[in-house]
Amino acid sequence: MFKGIAPFNDIDVIVISHAHEDHFSAEDIVTYLNQFPQVTLVGPSQAIAQIQAHTDNASVTNRLLGVSMSFGDAPWQKTVKGIQFDAVRIPHAGWPRRADVENMVFRLAFDDTNSVIHMGDADPLTSHYVPYNALWDASKTKLGFPPYWFLTSAEGRYILNDIMHIEETVGVHVPLNIPALLEQSGKAFFNQPGSIKTF
Repeated sequence: MFKGIAPFNDIDVIVISHAHEDHFSAEDIVTYLNQFPQVTLVGPSQAIAQIQAHTDNASVTNRLLGVSMSFGDAPWQKTVKGIQFDAVRIPHAGWPRRADVENMVFRLAFDDTNSVIHMGDADPLTSHYVPYNALWDASKTKLGFPPYWFLTSAEGRYILNDIMHIEETVGVHVPLNIPALLEQSGKAFFNQPGSIKTF
């Protein structure tokens, strides 16, 4: 990744869901952005603050796009390098214990038919998603990367299929010992480094 070897070449944008160490390293991000000056980073303000604490290099900090919103705020929408971004703050799994974590669900639309959602560590409670029905109903999402626990419960699958209208999903954040319910679900998931999904 740090050498820009395929498939990690020609990267335009990095998207960070939340600033937890199993998803994000400010030090690594600074190293990467120093090596690849064409890359923009989009992430929650908590992640941006951590990156800024590691560098005062304007060529890095000028390419940071922070998303600051509270739970319940209207969706954040912006076009970045030709990609339409929609973001909503959905509580981190374990709600309400981790209410302070800025977990962002990002939808990136590359054109009218190709869009992808990454959900970070979103909590699988229907009431978190219903307030954004207008956003989900505006267009179907081609591919979603939910945390695997959405695929192992009826409520989680309902959120993905019937509320968010995601056509195809690939579970992520899968532990080394694959949960039996996940294997039994028949749903696709990533559990090996270097896994790729083309859409």
